[in-house]
Amino acid sequence: MKWQEWTLLANNAALWQQHEEKGLLKAEYLHDYVLRLWFEEHLDVSIYELDFSPLLLEDDPGKALLPLRDPARFQLVKGDYALIWLDPETGEYDERAIDLAPECLRFFCERYGKQVKTNTFQKAAA
Repeated sequence: MKWQEWTLLANNAALWQQHEEKGLLKAEYLHDYVLRLWFEEHLDVSIYELDFSPLLLEDDPGKALLPLRDPARFQLVKGDYALIWLDPETGEYDERAIDLAPECLRFFCERYGKQVKTNTFQKAAA
């Protein structure tokens, strides 16, 4: 169900016409299927912790993400604008790597993640 929510949103072209995503700065493996994720913001960062187990184990993530059910593969993560799981054999970002766009990742963080640090400039403007 969670992936279906994202698909409906992602397919709504009107939502993305004026959208600008700065991207993911860093990803850190914490434990199990939990990552800490740093998003670039205007003059600041926001940080989330996201448990991927509901997305990978309880929901159907699709064929492309199935290899991430392997805990060893899940740990090979890095953030470089997108969330990237490197090829486990080469350690490279190549055709066997898996990635998630920052818009998708932010969607799941805002809906299901735990916000560790908010963008202080955004809070001051509100």
